[in-house]
Amino acid sequence: MEEKKLTEKESLDIIQQMIQVAKEDHRETGEGWLIWGWLLFVTSLGSVLFSYTGLERYIGLLWWGMLIAGFLVGVLTYLWERKKNINVRTYVQELLDRSAAGFFISLLIMIAASMMSRVNFAFGYYYILYAFWMFIHGSAIRFRPLIIGAVVNWAAAIAIFIIEDFKYDMMVSAVAVLAGYLIPGYMLRSKYRKKMERKTE
Repeated sequence: MEEKKLTEKESLDIIQQMIQVAKEDHRETGEGWLIWGWLLFVTSLGSVLFSYTGLERYIGLLWWGMLIAGFLVGVLTYLWERKKNINVRTYVQELLDRSAAGFFISLLIMIAASMMSRVNFAFGYYYILYAFWMFIHGSAIRFRPLIIGAVVNWAAAIAIFIIEDFKYDMMVSAVAVLAGYLIPGYMLRSKYRKKMERKTE
């Protein structure tokens, strides 16, 4: 059989349909941003509280507890989401998952390096890494609040390098997490729920 040749308009229509399907298949619930956002926010404020109440020696334990809890919850959430959406994995989702893996590996290496060198590792470096991840993720899904959050976190990193008092660094940390994780996370969750409601109508 002779193959039918597509017109330019038909080709463009097919491309647009493929792009639309990819957009629809990508499910961004905001849950990951909210989980890490609340863990970082509470830990930052807890560090401020410990600093003012003479409990500074427990701040390290607070952050280690947050990292362990975040890692466990993150892995369980990822496995659950992957199991639910195993048949609708898109290229964008696979790319974001690999980027997330790279982000967490880089973060763990930075934390381990700071522990092994026994240097008072500046939190500013973490926020540079957070901002980079927000910028990549926000650009990939074309979500401006995450890109704005990235800019806030880059600014927070600079502020943390300038400010020498740890408790003020943690105040900056709480603001950066609020802008970069929590606000975009709740906006993504709302957007996802509205999309699901439209599908069930």
